[in-house]
Amino acid sequence: MAAVTGTDPIAKWWASMVVVAVNWLQGDDEAAERLYPMVEYMPKVLNTTESCLPRAALFAFRTVRTLLAKHENSQLSLNYCEKASGYLRDSINMVQCSSSIDKAVHLLLCDLLLLTRTNMWQQQSLALSSTPQASPLELRGFQQDLSSLRKLAQSFRPALRRLFLHEATARLMAGASPTRTHQLLDRSLRRRATPSCNAGESETRPGRREQAEAVLLACRYLPPSFLSAPGQRVGMLADAAHTLERLGDKRTLHDCQQMIIKLGSGTPVTST
Repeated sequence: MAAVTGTDPIAKWWASMVVVAVNWLQGDDEAAERLYPMVEYMPKVLNTTESCLPRAALFAFRTVRTLLAKHENSQLSLNYCEKASGYLRDSINMVQCSSSIDKAVHLLLCDLLLLTRTNMWQQQSLALSSTPQASPLELRGFQQDLSSLRKLAQSFRPALRRLFLHEATARLMAGASPTRTHQLLDRSLRRRATPSCNAGESETRPGRREQAEAVLLACRYLPPSFLSAPGQRVGMLADAAHTLERLGDKRTLHDCQQMIIKLGSGTPVTST
C-alpha cells in the first residue's frame, strides 16, 4: 500500500478505509483489523474540509468496528450508524457534481451501512429464533440509507445492482407482502448476460454476487410456495456457495453453507 500511496497521508487514509470496508464485506475481519489504527486517526485536514464524505466514512468505520467487537454494543453501533448516514446523505445531496471516485465511495458506504443494519436485524432474529418485523426506528434508519442509495443510482448506474436487493430486504424487515419482494429478488435471480448488451446495460445488470445474495434472501425468508422444490433449493444454494467461494466472500459463504445444512436436516432456515 505504501508503494501506491507514497507519503500522502490523505491518500493513505482513504486507501486504508476502502481496504477495510472491502475486507469487512468479504468477511475477512482479521485483514481489516490490521488497518484499524490507520483508519481511526483521520488526517485533520479531512476533518475540517467542507466535504461530508470523510466523516461519513469514519463513522461508518466506527459503526462496523464497534458491532464486530461485541454484539452487545449494538446501541453504540447504531448511534455511529445514524451519524454516518447523515453525513453520507449530505454528501450525496451536495449540489456540485461528484467525481466517479466519490460516487464509487458513496456506493461502498451505502452498501456497508445497509448491510450492517440488515445484520443487526438478523442478529435480533437469531436471538428470538424467529423473523420479527423490524422496529419503526430500525425501518426509518434503513429507509434513510435506502433513499441515499436511490438518489445515488440516479447519477451512478452501478448502484442499481445493489438497489433491488436492499429494497427487497426493506420489505422483509417491514413484514410486507412477499409477492413484490419476490419480484425484486427475481431481478437478481434471473440474471441473464447477453452478448449484445451495451456498456450501460452491463453496468446495471446484477452480477454474480447479487445473484448469490438474492438466492440466500429468497431461500431464507420467502414462503416455500414462491420457490422451487426442496431439492432444487439446495442446488440453488450450492451454486450460490460456489460463486461466493470464487468471489472470496467468506462471511456470506458461511451463511450459505449453514443454510444448506439446515435445509438438508429439515430445520427452518430462518433460524440460521
